[in-house]
Amino acid sequence: MELPEIQAVRGTRDVLPPIRGLERSLENDLRNVFARYGYEAIDTPILEPTELFLRKSGESIASRMYSFMHWNRDLCLRPEFTASVIRAYVNHMQDRPLPLRVQYAGPTFRYERSLAEPNRQFTEVGAECIGAGGPAADGEVLALARDGLEALGVRRTRFVVGHLGAVLELLSQMGMDARAQSLVVVEMEHLAQSPAAVDEVVDRLTSMLAGRPEGDFGADAPLTGLLQSLGTEAAADITASLFERANLSLDGGTRPSEEIVDRLLKKTRRPSPAPNLRRATEFICRLHELAGPPEHALPALRRLLSEQNLDDTPVRDVERALQFFDAYFEEPAEVIVDLSLARGLRYYTGLIFEIYDDRGEYLAGGGRYDDLVRSLGGKTAVPACGFSFWLEPLIAARERELGPLEPPGAVQVLLAPVDPAGHDTAARVAGRLRREGVTVEMDVKSRGVKGNLQHAARQRIPLVLMVGEREGAIETFTLHSLGAGGEESVPEAALLRTIQERLGARR
Repeated sequence: MELPEIQAVRGTRDVLPPIRGLERSLENDLRNVFARYGYEAIDTPILEPTELFLRKSGESIASRMYSFMHWNRDLCLRPEFTASVIRAYVNHMQDRPLPLRVQYAGPTFRYERSLAEPNRQFTEVGAECIGAGGPAADGEVLALARDGLEALGVRRTRFVVGHLGAVLELLSQMGMDARAQSLVVVEMEHLAQSPAAVDEVVDRLTSMLAGRPEGDFGADAPLTGLLQSLGTEAAADITASLFERANLSLDGGTRPSEEIVDRLLKKTRRPSPAPNLRRATEFICRLHELAGPPEHALPALRRLLSEQNLDDTPVRDVERALQFFDAYFEEPAEVIVDLSLARGLRYYTGLIFEIYDDRGEYLAGGGRYDDLVRSLGGKTAVPACGFSFWLEPLIAARERELGPLEPPGAVQVLLAPVDPAGHDTAARVAGRLRREGVTVEMDVKSRGVKGNLQHAARQRIPLVLMVGEREGAIETFTLHSLGAGGEESVPEAALLRTIQERLGARR
């Protein structure tokens, strides 16, 4: 009986040759750029405690994690690198001099339910600067991202730069606690994309912040208004009477009935969060309307923050970071300033950014997260910022600009003995050529001359070196060039030079 195939887990991928070689080459190109900025390699486990991401990363990541219970431990596949890197810093590196610059590359996993996004495994290549606050560090991270793109030949890009400070200050002025602020920030991207959704967002957040399930007494319900208009004693009498008429006993619990009624009345007297939420959401939409090139957006944003009696520090931070960013390059990048950008991760606190190609495909993103070290158990608050590329769309953008790349390590020479007696000589010559940096494939199937020429043509191997029969004490070497160049007999002493010349002529 034929056994069924075992398929890969849906959404994950097998990266086959030669594509894996291409990905590894471009990954190394990026990591070499990071190294020139002083970023050292770090690696973290693919498997992490689920709490690491629940504590600070936010609902958008938490709802898409591959998490499971194993021997009474909540574990997950890492959905992103930053929290893992900061955990490693807190566990092992708090005594190191700051700033600490680290870089990484590896797979991350996010469960996507959308049919439009079939992939659930992504390769991130990124860097984190731990222990440096302010626009200079933000500008360095922006420059690092652009240098990485240009090292791969990806130049038709757009940087969208934002800052969470304006929205967070407004929410703080309104008296919203950390949970409320987090819920609003999570909705920022939705509001920016769909300004008409303000009413829907306000209603949803009002319900969540009021802490009432569906059917509970809402802050704007008629009964709530009646209770609020009465004195404390009269409201308590009416509430107790309502419970009695509904046959809801208040006895038998751990709290006295008077305390239960009092807690309910206090809840009805809380002011509705709806007015503040509406002001916040409309402010976010206004920020998005003012998004544009720095020379237009920054003055307009200053005026808006002044109208709202908000500090313009976020605008000044963005402006100064972009000045540092521009100083690294002779030509400025295409930049859009958009203070409604949120990125969906709860740990960001300041400047944030995303990078898109000329088709609007997401390539990279990151920002500042000054509270994450402390949130994950650090001894002191440590400022930090960083970003990561998504390698798969980055490769697609690179190919759209420059066309398909020849995978690195592609075979340059097929070395084949004409008969079994020549195998030892062929192996010796193959070893010598490889030590000189030539990529050589040995024929171990004894295909013969015709079979090897056909194999080389199929695999696009440019040169075929045949090791022939002995003529006296001398082996014969025949070098075939596929395409132009024909064939020639070459002495062993001249093999390396001739092969290098042929390969050089093809470039």
